Amino acid sequence: MKKLSFPAFLLFSLVLLLSPVSAHDIDPIVSTEWLAANLNNPRLVMIDIRKPEEYREGHIPGAISAYYGMWISMEGEKHTEYPREDDLFDSIGDLGIRADSHVVIICKTYHCFYQAMAPRVLCTLQYAGLENVSILDGGHEKWVREKRPISTEPVTPKKTVYRGKLNKQLHVEKAYVASRLGKATFLDVREPTLFSGEKKQEFVEKAGRIPGAVNLPASEAYTKLGTFKKKEELEAIVTTVVGADRSREIITYCDTGKCCPTWAFILSHVLGYKNVKLYDGSFEEWTKDPLLPVIR
Repeated sequence: MKKLSFPAFLLFSLVLLLSPVSAHDIDPIVSTEWLAANLNNPRLVMIDIRKPEEYREGHIPGAISAYYGMWISMEGEKHTEYPREDDLFDSIGDLGIRADSHVVIICKTYHCFYQAMAPRVLCTLQYAGLENVSILDGGHEKWVREKRPISTEPVTPKKTVYRGKLNKQLHVEKAYVASRLGKATFLDVREPTLFSGEKKQEFVEKAGRIPGAVNLPASEAYTKLGTFKKKEELEAIVTTVVGADRSREIITYCDTGKCCPTWAFILSHVLGYKNVKLYDGSFEEWTKDPLLPVIR
């Protein structure tokens, strides 16, 4: 193979850097090594979803503060809902995110409570029509552990107007979920004591689970260091619980809609399952309807 001359190599590298980023060319989970090598990519938008005060204390250079709370609606009766379309699109545009941007989500990862936030935001952005969205593996903590550069200078994004198209195929409503009882595979991602009905959250009307559901806690997707488990491990865990049929309909749910995107994301984007949906209202909404069944 003929080697490129140095000027030709520089031109080739520049073309690669400025070429549109495709969702099919970049992994849904990106490493700290990949992010460090792509910090200057003009299509990259890093959003740090930690609390603003944590962002101010130190963040990955170039990252924009975009606290988790801005990606969920506080207007409804449920704890975790998608924002209204206009609010969601405004938030995306205010962060300078365009349809061709590649968004990398940065969060805290030392506990499952925080780990679940990144997949939730990813699913929200994809619901808004964005395709090129990834999660930083290991989050902010891994970047710090590796002694990579940290900045305390806030980043002011160049606002734009985002007008996407909602991808409503990603999530399902209560009526649809009820119609799929005994047909779809329901994946309950809560911890075993909640799944069994031994315990319940105070805002959930009844203890137990949706009939026919199988259990795979969101916490099982991560290592003790807050990184995602390797693909082979994730596949072994998933096939034991839901089987290997990539075309089977799988509906994920939790208590509030916060944690169910974790396995929905892994199933769809990492393991190649083709018919995965998430129930945004989740068990909180389900148990408020006295006509819907709950088992223990």
